[in-house]
Amino acid sequence: MELSAPGLETNLIRLDPYEESHHEALRNIDLINHIWSATPLIPTGTSFDAYFNHTLRLGELGTGLGLAVINRREERLIGCAAFLNPNRLHRHVTCGRIWLEQACRGSGLVKHVQYLMLKRALEWRARRVQWMFSTRSAQAIEGVERLGATREGIMRQYLRVADGSWADIVVQSLVGEEIRSGMRKLGEEIGAVETASGA
Repeated sequence: MELSAPGLETNLIRLDPYEESHHEALRNIDLINHIWSATPLIPTGTSFDAYFNHTLRLGELGTGLGLAVINRREERLIGCAAFLNPNRLHRHVTCGRIWLEQACRGSGLVKHVQYLMLKRALEWRARRVQWMFSTRSAQAIEGVERLGATREGIMRQYLRVADGSWADIVVQSLVGEEIRSGMRKLGEEIGAVETASGA
């Protein structure tokens, strides 16, 4: 199954591949401030348009897939996420760029996003799922650790953030059956227990 295949939804949210139609909705929920403080620098600049276009092109370049987080009850865009650097030969992928608008933070919706991303990674037959967070992102790091992810180390001054600062990056991963176990744990927490084919 392709990462971009339809059907990624829980009772509360749906993950849709980025489309041009998501542009203004993402701008209107203040994604630009997150970009400035937490997103790696890209060659085309630090504007909202540069980051949107960069993420939109991930799929056609084969370097990832931008995802819009849609509130199913309101059919409204409330955030974003992305699969990054998928490698089908070695069956690994990075989950990242998960961001929700202010009103949704602390609501538990990020668990729905992570659940769906792990489910799709399994369907894609991933043997390794990893996360790479700035050491400043303590809450995100702790959330992934609760899934049973192994902290593999810290890469010092690994990347430059859009605001010009340098970030130390924590690498965490789930491998093999750990991926299914992490998905199952999240499923129990959000009431969406189901099986996923794959690795």
